[in-house]
Amino acid sequence: MKQAFTGFYCDIDANQDHDTVVNDIARIMKLRLKSNAPRRPPRVLIVGAPGSGKTTLGRLIAQKYGLVYVSASNLLNGEIASKTPIGRVAAQLMKDGELVPDDMVVGLVEARLNENDCKVNGWVLEGFPKTEGQMNMLKSMKQTPSLVVVLQIDDDIVYERHEYKKIDPITGVVYSLKGSVSPMDEEVLARLVSRDCDKHEIVKKRLKAWKEFLPKLEEAYKERRLSLNADKTIVTLADSISEAIENPIY
Repeated sequence: MKQAFTGFYCDIDANQDHDTVVNDIARIMKLRLKSNAPRRPPRVLIVGAPGSGKTTLGRLIAQKYGLVYVSASNLLNGEIASKTPIGRVAAQLMKDGELVPDDMVVGLVEARLNENDCKVNGWVLEGFPKTEGQMNMLKSMKQTPSLVVVLQIDDDIVYERHEYKKIDPITGVVYSLKGSVSPMDEEVLARLVSRDCDKHEIVKKRLKAWKEFLPKLEEAYKERRLSLNADKTIVTLADSISEAIENPIY
C-alpha cells in the first residue's frame, strides 16, 4: 500500500486518544503538501522518430516527478526474454523492422497502465502509440494523456544516431559511440555489438511508418501536443517538457 500511494499517505498513531487522532488528521488535511509536480499526477506520452531520444527523456521526466516510466519496447522485450507466444512473434517482427500487431502491444500497455502505481502516481508512456489503431485503442481505455510530447528530428540525424549505436550483449545496455556518452571501460567497448534494428534499411522502414502516422497523431492530440526539436540538448528538452507539465494550458 505504501509503495502504491507514495507521496499521498501519512502515518498516524491510532493508539492515541480520539481527540488527538482527529486533530492530527485535521492538521494534515490543512498542510500544503510539497511536490515537484501538479497535484493531479501527469500522464505524459513521449513519441517521435526512432533515435529521437524518447527513452532518455522519458526516464528523466519520470524520475524528476516520481512518475511511473512505461516503455512499450521494454514490455515487448520482457515478453521476448520470457519466450512467451507474443515474445516469439515480436522478436522476428522487431528484427525485420516491422510493427508488432496492435492487439499484442495494446494488451501489454493496458495491463501496465491499469496497475495501481500508474493510477496513483501518474505515468510517462514512451514509444506508444505508433499506429492509428493503437491510438484509438488508447482512447478506448480511457487513458487520456495530459501532455503529448512529439520529438521532431531530421532524417540525417536519425541515421547518424543509429550508426553509432551499440549494445552490450551481457547487460543489455545500449551505448552511443559518438560523444561523451560512450562507455569508458575498454572491456565493455570490446564486447559491444550492433543490433539488427539499427541497420540503415530497418531504420528507414521504421522512419517511413512513423512519418505516415505522424499527421494523424498530431491532429488527434493538437490541444495537448508539445512539439520539440529533438536535436537540442537533453537538458533543454527536459526543461521544455517540465514547463508544460507544471503549467498546463489544456
